[in-house]
Amino acid sequence: MSRPPARTGVLIALWLAAAAGAMLLGLSAVGSIGSGLTGGGSTQPLSAEDVDARLAVAAPPPPARPAGSTGAQTAVVPAGPAGTVLARCSGGAPSVVSVNPAQGFEASGDDDGGARVKLESEEVEVRVTLRCEGGRPTGTAAVEQDD
Repeated sequence: MSRPPARTGVLIALWLAAAAGAMLLGLSAVGSIGSGLTGGGSTQPLSAEDVDARLAVAAPPPPARPAGSTGAQTAVVPAGPAGTVLARCSGGAPSVVSVNPAQGFEASGDDDGGARVKLESEEVEVRVTLRCEGGRPTGTAAVEQDD
């Protein structure tokens, strides 16, 4: 049995109308998402100083030292592009607690009582020298490009 031509024409027209409606709905949705992602609103990105200021305000106070603690202080020392070093000052002497190398870097300690850490990648070598200032660990990172 064959369908009458008028009925086939109506079905094609309805299908085309549904396809066009779906396409318009999809384009509208993508357009509204895109405007929200590309800054259609009035929100401006924060500068590094603004981020630091907001984090300083939002940071919780350091935990109280438990009774009977040794007075050793621990802090994260930046190692430039190579990662971070968790260091401790105890009795005025710095020591490495742990090293968190960035992706592509490997860490090794130097033989000077734990006050230096070397982090290496294929292109960069970073030497972190730790010290205690006011009982708090700090450090300096020296970055050298490998040739």
